[in-house]
Amino acid sequence: MSVSFIVFIIIHVCILVFFVESLRRITKRAHEYPLEETSETLPFGFLRLRHVVIAYVIVYLLWILFSIWIYFVFVEPTFFSASPESGGGNNLMLNL
Repeated sequence: MSVSFIVFIIIHVCILVFFVESLRRITKRAHEYPLEETSETLPFGFLRLRHVVIAYVIVYLLWILFSIWIYFVFVEPTFFSASPESGGGNNLMLNL
């Protein structure tokens, strides 16, 4: 396992800890301060807290998938490509 992959994993674990802590705080505050959901109290008249949290989770998962794809395209391009002897794959490796 390369050093850049280890750093990549550490960054993602730290972001995951932040993500879980954010969700924990949201649920804690939602139970501490119950809000009435009326058209006057909701942003745009329809946006509920659960919609924001679901969007947050979806964006987080997409970010994870996108960052993994970026890692394997630019940092470890030979991971998915053909062997170097056959001349397969583009060499886009960043010099990290």
